[in-house]
Amino acid sequence: MTDADSLARTDSQGERLPWLIALGGAIAVLVVARSVEPSPTGIGTHEQLGLPPCLFFKLTGLPCPSCGLTTSFAQAARLHFYDALVTQPFGLGVFFLTVLFIPLSCYLIYRRVPAERVLFGRWSNPVLYTLVVLYALGWIYKIIVMRLL
Repeated sequence: MTDADSLARTDSQGERLPWLIALGGAIAVLVVARSVEPSPTGIGTHEQLGLPPCLFFKLTGLPCPSCGLTTSFAQAARLHFYDALVTQPFGLGVFFLTVLFIPLSCYLIYRRVPAERVLFGRWSNPVLYTLVVLYALGWIYKIIVMRLL
């Protein structure tokens, strides 16, 4: 066992709490995604959760950066991956990240890895920047698709 392993094992139980909360959140998001019916229009599924219609869309006629994410997630939760991809590619990517986060968080809980080490590690900025770029590309895709329809 390396020094890092022994240090990780002697951390307080409090190191597990952020990962337990994140694990519960990931599971809850997947359960909710499975419980809503994907909108056939590709937007508006979030309204089933009691949220209002997209104000950005109402005011501008353009989809907001998040338009289609809930619908895409709901389709992916039903294993309709093609429909999820066509609806909002970023939503499908986030769905897979959410699914992959479940075993990852279990590993991080087991290893007692401090959340700060992951959130502020050397890979956190490149990952964040990549996600922002993919989010923007998903938005551009959604604008183009909705303009064509």
